[in-house]
Amino acid sequence: MKQLEVQIMGQSYVLGCPEGGEHHMLEAVERVDTAMCRIRNEGKVKVRDRIAVLAALKLAFHVSQGAAMAEDLGR
Repeated sequence: MKQLEVQIMGQSYVLGCPEGGEHHMLEAVERVDTAMCRIRNEGKVKVRDRIAVLAALKLAFHVSQGAAMAEDLGR
């Protein structure tokens, strides 16, 4: 397992990542960072924990939508 040091909303994290999965992990980090920074920059939520939960829900919703569309295409 490889370790990557990344920044999300200006804070450093060390993440475990399977060999060969670095590109996908960095894309995921970019999505999370972008979602969290957008929520923070909108100015309505300031607490990092709340921002993280809202970003996670937003990203999970998009994944769920994609899965539903893939299921519809498979029918």
